[in-house]
Amino acid sequence: MKTIYYNYSTMNKKRIILIDFENIQKIDFERIDTTNTELIIFVGKSQNKVPFQLVEKTQKLGNLVKWLKIAGDGKNNLDFHIAFEIGRLSEREKEDVEFVILSKDSGFDSLVKYINDSGIITRRIGNLAELNENKKELPASKFTSYVVANLKKIDNPKRPRTRSTLRKHMESILRDRAQDYEIDLIIEEMFVNGLLTQTGNRLKYNIGQPSEEH
Repeated sequence: MKTIYYNYSTMNKKRIILIDFENIQKIDFERIDTTNTELIIFVGKSQNKVPFQLVEKTQKLGNLVKWLKIAGDGKNNLDFHIAFEIGRLSEREKEDVEFVILSKDSGFDSLVKYINDSGIITRRIGNLAELNENKKELPASKFTSYVVANLKKIDNPKRPRTRSTLRKHMESILRDRAQDYEIDLIIEEMFVNGLLTQTGNRLKYNIGQPSEEH
């Protein structure tokens, strides 16, 4: 299922970005317009190492950024914390506000729909570039169509199910034509275009099944 978008005008709205740090560790803060924006970074209980460069970047944003270490372990535990925080903040905020969940986990999508049905503007994105209306800034690679065509030839149950195995598969079929950053770009583009989604640590492909000739 493609990432759910809602066509609301967010001009002059306050934006609160809730970041699933268990799911996304590479955060490009330069893509965020910090005007009237707050960020909350949710860190898993067992995540004890945070990259220094990331901390350094958040320090420059001052009080706009809040770190939240979640309590306890367990499946979907962080998701519950984000859901609770959106409920709490929606009660606190008196002005128009948009909630943005930064996570590649499509498990949030049913929650996003429920919150929107309740009248609270919310969406999930998998890449901060999606906040920018300039589509030219979205991740794109010349190798993406080749990789997708290759994956289409593979029966769905046999496709790579984790990001690490998908990376290895891409390295195998691209050989020396693509560097590490290019493979990251392909994966990001697939997520942004809804060709790839994730629930927990498991990948799901939205690219159809192999044709009978294969």
